[in-house]
Amino acid sequence: MPPQPNSHGTALRKHANGVYRPDLPRAYQAVDRDHPAGTKGLSIPTMTVLQQHCAFWDRQVDEGGARVSARAIGLLPPRDNDGRIYPLDTYRGCRELGMSFLLSLAFTWLLHFTLVVPYMTQDNWILHPYLCIHLKNIHRIKHASDTETFDEEGRMYPAKFEQIWETLGAEEVRSYADVRRLVWAKKVVADPIGWFASLTSWTLLWWVARDERGVLGRERVRRCYDGTLFYAIAQQRRAQALAPKLD
Repeated sequence: MPPQPNSHGTALRKHANGVYRPDLPRAYQAVDRDHPAGTKGLSIPTMTVLQQHCAFWDRQVDEGGARVSARAIGLLPPRDNDGRIYPLDTYRGCRELGMSFLLSLAFTWLLHFTLVVPYMTQDNWILHPYLCIHLKNIHRIKHASDTETFDEEGRMYPAKFEQIWETLGAEEVRSYADVRRLVWAKKVVADPIGWFASLTSWTLLWWVARDERGVLGRERVRRCYDGTLFYAIAQQRRAQALAPKLD
């Protein structure tokens, strides 16, 4: 058989214009054709892109004196960029992103109290009593039936990111129907856990990051991968909450 042209690779080079070797994973930057060096001003060479994606839930926050005292004596786990995400961290982070009480509670239960994610990310055989998720091992929860934008080491593939938009045939997620279409296009046979995980993550992203038209733009999706989107949403919601008090 005569050699066949690699049209797939040609399409990737065309759509990933401006990115050097889009087929190579990036460890520290969420790269695409419009941001060949990742998010401007963001440089965290000690964290993979997947770790950056999750770090929003592991950070120091301003808390009331009672809670600070409770943490000091060990009644509550710390929330101080220690590389561990506790159930309370997950719940409060979800609330900061605009999720309802019940939705935040359900997501926290799904991540922590089903025990799978905390156990997969820890270094010991015995489960941590606080059911925390260890950020350094977050790559262990990589599952099938996803877009493959993250690899098994937590790095980001620019070419796979571009394939999201090739699958949708647009530069944005225009409705929840697009969410379902994207998830269904990436399904692997006999992988219900992967199907559910992908549908859940894309549904929540569309829910918290869509605009007033119900559209989730390409740039918002890219910023979701390095986590900067979550900080922007939380800051915007805080500003909106303070606006009436300043009037």
